[in-house]
Amino acid sequence: MFDPVIAPSGTLLGLLQRGRGDGTLHALTAPRAEALAALNHCVLHDPRHDWQVENRSLYYARLLLDLGGELDAIEAHLFDPEDALDTEESRTGLALAVLGHLASYGRRDALALLRRYAATGTNWAWALDELALRDDDAGLRALAAPVLARFSADAEGEAALAAAVRDAFEPRPWRLWAEDPRPAIAGRVRAAHETGCFDRWQRQLSPTGPRPGWSVRAVFEWAQQGAERGAALHVPAARCLAAVAGPDDRPEILRAARQGTDGARCTALRYLADGNDPDTLALIEAAVSDGTPAVVEAAVDAFERMRSVAAVDRARAWAGRPDPLGAAAGRML
Repeated sequence: MFDPVIAPSGTLLGLLQRGRGDGTLHALTAPRAEALAALNHCVLHDPRHDWQVENRSLYYARLLLDLGGELDAIEAHLFDPEDALDTEESRTGLALAVLGHLASYGRRDALALLRRYAATGTNWAWALDELALRDDDAGLRALAAPVLARFSADAEGEAALAAAVRDAFEPRPWRLWAEDPRPAIAGRVRAAHETGCFDRWQRQLSPTGPRPGWSVRAVFEWAQQGAERGAALHVPAARCLAAVAGPDDRPEILRAARQGTDGARCTALRYLADGNDPDTLALIEAAVSDGTPAVVEAAVDAFERMRSVAAVDRARAWAGRPDPLGAAAGRML
């Protein structure tokens, strides 16, 4: 957390810093240069008191699209020499997240900036996570060499690489690189993945802090406890599920996705979508039809993460729906 300087609420900058809905209206009616200056100030100088719990990137990305803004200011910020000195995620995280949303809306210049920053920037892991959700396989494969070059070939470098693979928020790039036709790429990533799995196993045997019980039911209970106190834990819970669930647990996970508590249902949908389970799309459709707002949001988010041929075909069928699932399908096409 940090202490940003917030402009008065009656100013355009102050409205945008606070994420106010009327800030968008004021920006669209203000002189374009003034509106873009205020918007860029927010993106480059994150105004949130706690950037880890308050989402703002989509708000700024949509406004930048409405204003037809260019990305020169974001580019200068990302590739400023300060990037090598200030390695805190808070300096570039909001800008990278905004670029991710812009890439989702078809801005090729945003996609190009993310690729370039993932190859050369300090906060490369965040950029890679954004690309994992938006880039195609060819774009991600092109980043394998520059990303792996960050890690030296000695024991210390290989340990750092294993930690990066193990702790990656979005595993898709690493999975692609593990199948790369270049032996030097695939070999390093596979070895790092094996080391990371062994490290995770050791941590499960010798936990150093509080954790949910290492069973499918315990993970669901932990996710529900978070939901009851207003904390959405289904994303980390799905990652826990990936570490502990086996083939015999699939029926229990499917039941949770159909009729579990909110925490369990959100967790199960995320886990099944990440694994491209064949029943995922039907379960997502059911969740949008009869789930609570939290379940609907989690189901739509899980669907937007899917990149399989079946998901794209289903998106074409759902694109005309007058609900959040229809809107998500439209964004995917």
